[in-house]
Amino acid sequence: MRSMLLQVLLDGILIGGIYASCAVGFSLVFGVLRIINIVHGEFIMLGAFITYWLFKIYGLDPFLSIPLSCSLLFIFGFLLQRYVINRIIEAPEIMSLLLTFGLSLIIANLALIAWKGDYRLVNPGYAGANFKVAFFTIPYVRLATFTFAVAALAGLYLFLQRTDIGRAIKATSQSKDGARLQGVRPSVIYAVTFGLGAAITAIAGSLLSMSFSVFPAMGGDYLLFSFFIVVVGGMGHIPGTLAGGLILGILQSLSTNFMGAGMTYILIFAVLYIVLIVRPTGIFGKGLV
Repeated sequence: MRSMLLQVLLDGILIGGIYASCAVGFSLVFGVLRIINIVHGEFIMLGAFITYWLFKIYGLDPFLSIPLSCSLLFIFGFLLQRYVINRIIEAPEIMSLLLTFGLSLIIANLALIAWKGDYRLVNPGYAGANFKVAFFTIPYVRLATFTFAVAALAGLYLFLQRTDIGRAIKATSQSKDGARLQGVRPSVIYAVTFGLGAAITAIAGSLLSMSFSVFPAMGGDYLLFSFFIVVVGGMGHIPGTLAGGLILGILQSLSTNFMGAGMTYILIFAVLYIVLIVRPTGIFGKGLV
């Protein structure tokens, strides 16, 4: 029983790292633009489908497709913010919520028309391979995707801390007017931030495609997971996002193995409710770091 519990916890940690990479783009966009990006789930879906089609048509290894999915979604996110979302950036928050919700419906339905509602899988030759350490069974794919996801989070963290663009993003998140006085153009930073959020979200979608089914409506669940993670970990806080992702992964793994898959959402909302009462700002609080 003890070894089974430890295996379940390990499985939760491995998938939790990927969930954290799903949520960090959502957290970044909210931290800078102050909008709840409902189209976030569709970015995950698009990243997964780019990896799927490159694997299906060209036989490209899923990990090698990540730079392309990341680049394409950065461009798409940049243009979407610059020429659509930026038009209502100063409007009441409900406007951005309605706009991104509408964009989410458009993208999801276009994907459904183009690719139908079939469930697809990315199955490279090493998909079922695993190795044992003590009494743990560790799938190569889960370990590799976890490592890649955590590396992406670390890369984003260092980018924000060590680069001029990253510091401009942080300055804009703290004070748009103050950043403008330092020569920063907030409208450009908003577009770069949105593109960056879409890019890292595409990485998460590509990683998820190696472990879960790919289908046009998949974005809804991951949007909910992302919301849970950023609320629990702290909005705009990257280490908090990782902590929230690990918590979600462990909760999902425990509920699936010991209480049934149907209990996952009940458990998630119960924890979310407790966190909102006890610590509304999340475990690490707010702040883009």
